[in-house]
Amino acid sequence: MSGAAAFGIIGAIRASVQPSNALFCDESTALKGRRLRIGILSDIHLDKDAAATQKFKRALETFRSGRVDGVLVCGDLADNGIVPQLEEVARTWEAVFPSSKGLDGAHVERLFHYGDHDNRGNWMSGEDKRVRSQYGWTEAELAENACFLRPKETWESIFGEPWSQIVHKRVKGYDFVLAHFNPHGRNTTPGLKQFLEGISINPAKPFFYSQHRVLRNTVCGPGVWGQDDGSVGKLLCTYPNCCAFCGHSHQSAVREDAIWQGAFTAVQVPSLKYLIQEAGHENKPDERCAEQGMLLDVYDERMAIHRIDFANGKPLGPSWEMPLGANVRPFAHETRRRSAPVPEFPAGARLIAEIKQGGGAVDRLLSLEFPVVNGLQSGVRAYDYEVTLDAILFGGDVQRSVRRVFAPDCHFAPLADGETMKVELSLREFRKSRALKSPKTGALHVSVRPREVFGGIGRAIETDAIYSKA
Repeated sequence: MSGAAAFGIIGAIRASVQPSNALFCDESTALKGRRLRIGILSDIHLDKDAAATQKFKRALETFRSGRVDGVLVCGDLADNGIVPQLEEVARTWEAVFPSSKGLDGAHVERLFHYGDHDNRGNWMSGEDKRVRSQYGWTEAELAENACFLRPKETWESIFGEPWSQIVHKRVKGYDFVLAHFNPHGRNTTPGLKQFLEGISINPAKPFFYSQHRVLRNTVCGPGVWGQDDGSVGKLLCTYPNCCAFCGHSHQSAVREDAIWQGAFTAVQVPSLKYLIQEAGHENKPDERCAEQGMLLDVYDERMAIHRIDFANGKPLGPSWEMPLGANVRPFAHETRRRSAPVPEFPAGARLIAEIKQGGGAVDRLLSLEFPVVNGLQSGVRAYDYEVTLDAILFGGDVQRSVRRVFAPDCHFAPLADGETMKVELSLREFRKSRALKSPKTGALHVSVRPREVFGGIGRAIETDAIYSKA
């Protein structure tokens, strides 16, 4: 069986969110025959903030209850690349997996590697003053505790395992290749080609690669920040059985384009500590409340990646199912742009729009209230919402403005969504419009459409904005 045929390429995404206990019930029919289970995190950024450690511990405890065979963390373990923070990572691991053992006493493999924050080099020296103040260190003491000055010695001292720039581990017969971030070649992974040629990878089974930086022109679209130079992706194109995981960009796992398929498969792993909002939206939900990660299950005939909201203990969305042996690539982005289901408002959905007097430098505010399309009924969750404003001007001309907004709880499981959402938008760009001078002159027509991440847009609900009596 060829590598391409063995790995197959990803099958159709399930249409609805799984039951909340489906991810961790070992006795369920769906999980019989599982060969491998790996918990996956990235960008945990442990520092002096106890909340970050608690997030990490909560995620590890979830993985422990799910009886994982290993835990992958795709870099940025320590927020400032210093020894006490990396020691906190090791302490938290040991508290949940003492001697790297799980509930049944079986070994749980630690699949960690450095990210840019861990092995940062002098290019992040602007943080040094703040770190010295936090820890009460002199410059010499900071240098003594800087991981990047002694990456090998620091790693081996804290984690008690051999360190090399690229690491090969085998978990229950499956290969994992972990590339530590290299500050001297930060946009690539020097030596990876020779390393892969030097180990025996079974082309009839999937193997797993992890690096910190985003693999160029794969996940989350061409504009996602933090991409590498593309050389690793070109190399992995010769390994169709490869599933590559990356971190760094802090993008939400709610994004359906966080998985990509071309000649190999790539997955963007979200930050456990905080997310970075996609640009171009009017509002910004609280990104530091999010607690996202993933769980990988491997069977003889398929793989599944479950996206987890640790804050609520629920799935973030449908599992990504990957049959092994199929000759189709439905998770290729060009395929999904054509086939992704479009979110729709429920029948009878109502939009309420009011114009309010703003405060300070804001001329007026548009207050909107409309239903949240969470996917629990239709099976398709809206990624965001497109708001179109049409102000009728003197003489009948129309001035149009298009905005995009997120639901306030979009970083959490759909079950955490409220039934409706409210948002306020500035109308400053219409300040010279007769339509907004008073309720007696002209009108402001508002329409809202739910969107999915590949650009599909559902039917609009619309109304004319009314002036608030307040």
